[in-house]
Amino acid sequence: MAVFSPSATTFYSNITVYLQCYFLTIAYMLGTGILGLPVTLARAGFTPFLFMMTICLVAQIISIILITDAIQKLVYVQLHAEISLADNDPTNVKESYDGIPLAESSVTDESCFSDGDSAEERSLFSKTESSSDEMPAVNIFILAKVFLPKILSCASTMNFLFYFSVAGISYALAGSQAYAEVFHINSALTVTPFFCWLLNLLAVFGRKLVSPLVSVLTLFKGSLLLVAAIIAFVVGTTVHDRISNDFRYAGDTFMLVTVAVGGTYLTLPFLFTKIKYVEHEIRYLRISTTFGLITVYILEILWCWATLDVVPQIDPCSVSLSQTNNGTYCLPPDYTLQSAAENGEISTIPFTKVINLVYPQYRWIATLISLFIMVSITVSYLYNATVLAHTVEGVIASWWKESWNKSDFMEVKCQNVTSSLANIVFLSVIFIVAMFNPKSFVEVVEKLMSFAANFGLGFFMSIIVWKCTSGKYRDLDVPLPLSKVQIHLQYIVIVFFMTASIYDIVVWISESV
Repeated sequence: MAVFSPSATTFYSNITVYLQCYFLTIAYMLGTGILGLPVTLARAGFTPFLFMMTICLVAQIISIILITDAIQKLVYVQLHAEISLADNDPTNVKESYDGIPLAESSVTDESCFSDGDSAEERSLFSKTESSSDEMPAVNIFILAKVFLPKILSCASTMNFLFYFSVAGISYALAGSQAYAEVFHINSALTVTPFFCWLLNLLAVFGRKLVSPLVSVLTLFKGSLLLVAAIIAFVVGTTVHDRISNDFRYAGDTFMLVTVAVGGTYLTLPFLFTKIKYVEHEIRYLRISTTFGLITVYILEILWCWATLDVVPQIDPCSVSLSQTNNGTYCLPPDYTLQSAAENGEISTIPFTKVINLVYPQYRWIATLISLFIMVSITVSYLYNATVLAHTVEGVIASWWKESWNKSDFMEVKCQNVTSSLANIVFLSVIFIVAMFNPKSFVEVVEKLMSFAANFGLGFFMSIIVWKCTSGKYRDLDVPLPLSKVQIHLQYIVIVFFMTASIYDIVVWISESV
């Protein structure tokens, strides 16, 4: 008879939680890359893109490991009021927090553990053992407020909220295009109000439904994309486009690549609220998000490859039709990736044009891919709005000091109403910008999202990670500590993402001159 360890038993009993974290990671990331990446490959081609994509993947996996450790130490600090907030601050945590509420815990004294206790037995809290159902607040805002100076904390909060807002704008623009294409609506602006507000209201008022709904839809869209990519490759053997690679233009893909496999660190605090503060659950969370990231990496590579095999990069006369003639076939000038990038179109639009014109019998493939894009953007927008609302609520909670008296029902109710109104304001901004800027999808994603994500990780989060791996925070007794090798990997993250941020600025300046 097979004997399972407690950790293995717990894994199987909580597998739905880890699957949710896996699918939520995919849901957040699988959208922008699929939509924007192929149209940036007009000059670079596939090989330079693959090279840049792989480097960024490694840097993102390292960031997941480091930020998971920072979140553990955030929870530890909130549960242990005797640790001071800053190295040069003699006050205790409750005074240093400037009002951030500390959760109650039934385990706050390390002396109750023996030296031989395991990491799981030394768990600071669990859902079954805690004296209160209230867990410490975990969101990107509190993470910055605890480990950054006040000025940098405010700046980082503005940066992260800006990132979520720009991501929401990009999804709103792409979602309107996708729905208009599937339902043959002439103007995408007609779709935008319905697309945005149905999902906004669900993110703000139907939070409990978001995770299971997003997980199911992500499984559906992932399966749909895999089938669509395989079929696209089959069509590509007939509609064969000569792919040209040029490493001189590898920078064309750099900004959007960092977006396509980036941003996972912003969702980690939200995902962390779904698990217990014990070693094996944190480890499985880290594994789930990493596998989600790798899955997105593979799917985006497959889709870009399939698109390049069908849609011409620059020359509309580079297509070969092996079943109709032995020469080349000239497509209309606007049926290229370069034309799509110039017009701010998502990648499915030129793909659909080529399929419908050259092989109308495969029109159902274009419909299948368009359906995937529609579902993909819906899921990405919904999850982005949910994480944005989660962050905004953290900001409101820290400012609403009176609501810390949990026995005062009216104070808590007023705080909830204020949080909902603040979320509506942020989501309204996303809607208004999307309505007035409907054709700048690629520009918005490449420039604004790229810089916000790269600078947020390369500067603000790197300072947080450095703080957590030095001084008194380095040796905190967290369930899943970093190894010495993992600690030194933070310098790779700093160099890579600060380089990406500087590159974004250089590109902006060069394009403006």
